[in-house]
Amino acid sequence: MLSKLLEEKVTMQEIFSNTTLTVNQLIEKIDTGELGLPELQRPFIWKDAKVRDLFDSMMRGYPIGYLMLWECPMLDKKKSIGIDAHSYDSPKEVIIDGQQRLTSLYAVIKGKKVINSQFDEKSIIISYCPLKNKFEVGTNATKKDPEWIYNISEMYTTSNAYKYTGDFIQTLKKYRVAKEETLTDDEQSIIAENINGVFNLKSHTLPIFSIKANAEEEDVSEIFVRVNSGGVPLKQNDFILTLLALYWDDGRRDIERFSKESIAPIKGKVTSYNQITVISPQDIIRVVIAYAFDRARLKYGYKLLRGADFDKKGAVDDNLRIERFETLQSKLPDVLDVHTWHEFVKAIMNAGYLSGDMILSGNAIFYSYAFYLIAKHRFNASYNENMHLTSLWFFYASLVSLYTGSFESVVENHLNSIKELKSFDEYKQFVLLRVNERLTNDYFDITLLGSEGLAVSGRGNNAWNAYVASLNIMNTKILFSKSSLLISKLFEPGTDGNRKSLEKHHLFPKAYLQSKGYKDSLINQMANYAFIDWKDNMEILDDAPDIYYPIVCAGRAEEEILQMEKENSLPHGWEKMKYEDFLVERRKLMAAKIKDAFIRLRNNV
Repeated sequence: MLSKLLEEKVTMQEIFSNTTLTVNQLIEKIDTGELGLPELQRPFIWKDAKVRDLFDSMMRGYPIGYLMLWECPMLDKKKSIGIDAHSYDSPKEVIIDGQQRLTSLYAVIKGKKVINSQFDEKSIIISYCPLKNKFEVGTNATKKDPEWIYNISEMYTTSNAYKYTGDFIQTLKKYRVAKEETLTDDEQSIIAENINGVFNLKSHTLPIFSIKANAEEEDVSEIFVRVNSGGVPLKQNDFILTLLALYWDDGRRDIERFSKESIAPIKGKVTSYNQITVISPQDIIRVVIAYAFDRARLKYGYKLLRGADFDKKGAVDDNLRIERFETLQSKLPDVLDVHTWHEFVKAIMNAGYLSGDMILSGNAIFYSYAFYLIAKHRFNASYNENMHLTSLWFFYASLVSLYTGSFESVVENHLNSIKELKSFDEYKQFVLLRVNERLTNDYFDITLLGSEGLAVSGRGNNAWNAYVASLNIMNTKILFSKSSLLISKLFEPGTDGNRKSLEKHHLFPKAYLQSKGYKDSLINQMANYAFIDWKDNMEILDDAPDIYYPIVCAGRAEEEILQMEKENSLPHGWEKMKYEDFLVERRKLMAAKIKDAFIRLRNNV
C-alpha cells in the first residue's frame, strides 16, 4: 500500500510543478504567443462586478487563487494555422484553470475587448477612485465625476505613468476650485500613492500550477477537479476547442460565428438560425469529429488532433497533428455550410419534429447531421434521397432514445460499420436494417404501450414527442376546433401571442379526476393529453368528458366526429369510458398512429 502511494506521488511530481509569475510576465507571455489564452471552458462569462472585485482583492493584498498551465508538446518549428504572428510559432503553454481571471487582467490592463456568452465583443470598464481607494464597474456617474478614473485601462496603456498621475491631480484641482473647494496636499499624496499602487498591480505575483506536456488529459482533468473543486469540470470538447485555438484559431472562430448566428436571425443574411435548435461550439465539435474522423468518443477525437500515434501507444507526432488538422480544414466547411445545414433541418421537420421543444436530446440532432453529411459527401446522396433517409433515421433515433445513455459507443459502432460501406445503396441498407430490427410489430404493440413508451406521466417523453411528430406527418387537424387548421401550422414561428396557440389539454379534466380521488401521476398520463385550440379550452373548463364532449360535438356530422376521433387517436365512446380503460385503449391508438407515420416515412425511402 505504501509503495503504491509513493509511486503515485512520484508520478504526480513528474507531471506537474509549482512556480510563481507576475501579472506582467503572464501578459508578456500572452503577447509573445508563448502562453495561449483560448476561451477554454466557454466564452468570457464573468460579470464586470467580479472583475472589479478581482482588482480590489489584489489591491488589498488578498490571494486570488492559482493559475493552472499545461505545457504543450514540443513540436517541430512549423507555423500554427490561422494564428497571428508572434515570437513563438505555437504556444509553449496553455491556461486550463484561471482563464476568467487571466482574461480579466489581460483585457483590462491591455485595453482589449472580450467575447461574451453571446459571442459579441465587449469592453470591460473598471473605474477607480484614488482618494477612496475604491473600484467600481464603470457607469455614466463615474465617467462624469473627476474624482474617478473612469477606465483604469487608460492607466495601463499610457506611455508616462508619472505624467498621467500629475494630469489627473491637476484636473481634480481645477474641479475642486470650480466648486470653491481645495484639494489638500495630503489628499494629493494619497491619490498619487494609490494610483501608483494600481500601476504596481502588474507586479502582483500569482502562484502557478504547471502541468508538463506528457500528462494525459485524464490526469489534467483529475488535477483540475482536485485543485479547483468549485470550478466547472473540464470536458473532452474543452480540450478540442483548446487545440483549435492553439493551432487553427480561424477554424475556431468560424465555429463560434456559426454557433452565434443560430441564436437569432440576421436581416438580409442566410445564417444557421433555425426553429429547431440553438447550436453550441461543442455541438459542432461532435459533428466534425464524427464526420471527418469516424469518431464519436471525443476522448479519441482530442487524441487525434493532438497528433497521437495509436500504433505507438499514443506518442505525439507533429506530422500526424498537421495531417489531421488538414483533414479538419477540408471537412469543417462542409459542416458549417448554411445551405447544407438548412437542408438537414428540413429533414428533421419532414420527420414531424417542428420545434426544439419536441426534441429531448441535442445529440440526436447533431449525430444525425453527421450522418447526413456522410451520405451527402461520401456517398453522393441526392437531396431527396438524403432528406427522406435522414427523416426516417431521426424519427427512429428520437423514438427509441438512441442517443442517450452510453450513446458514444453506439455511434462509434455505427461509424465503424459505415466506414466499410462503398455506396449509397449500402448506406441505405445500413439504415433500414437497424430501423427495421428495432421498430418491429412487437415494439409498437407491446413496448410502446408500456413504461418505456406511452404509459408514463409528466410533461412528455420521446414516445409522446414521436406521437406529436406523427400528428404533423399525418396532417392532423386541431382537436375540437371548427377551423381547418392543422396542428403543424401552430408550430410555426409567429403564431403564438401572449398565450400559446396550441395547448396540451387533459381530455379527462384534472379537477374532475382530482374530485374522484386520482393522484397526479395517473391524471397526467400521456394518454390523457391532446392538443386543442386554446379558445375552446377556455370554454371546456373542468366538466366531465361526458358533459363537455357532446357540447363540442354539437352541430357536427357523425362522419366528421368519427374522423376527428380517428385523427386524434380517440376511441369511439371514450367520453363514457372508465378512466383506466380509456388510457389503455388510447395508448393503443396512439402507438398505431406512430406506426402509421413510421411506415409513411419508410415508404418514402
